[in-house]
Amino acid sequence: MKATLQPVEHLGKFERLQLVEDLWDEFAAETGPETRDDVLDELERRAAWRDAHPAQGKSLAQIAQSLGVRL
Repeated sequence: MKATLQPVEHLGKFERLQLVEDLWDEFAAETGPETRDDVLDELERRAAWRDAHPAQGKSLAQIAQSLGVRL
């Protein structure tokens, strides 16, 4: 959708709703947010640490319990 945005006051209630639905469908069809290279590098670093130290990690339940949060 590469249309020029124009005022929507002239549209009826159902036409505006259809526009919103069309926009939402287009938004949902996108693959997701782009991830920066530095974020991917950090995720890979953390995954490598996890693989090298399997007994030192904590589960989500353990972290939540230590914070006093119920899942």
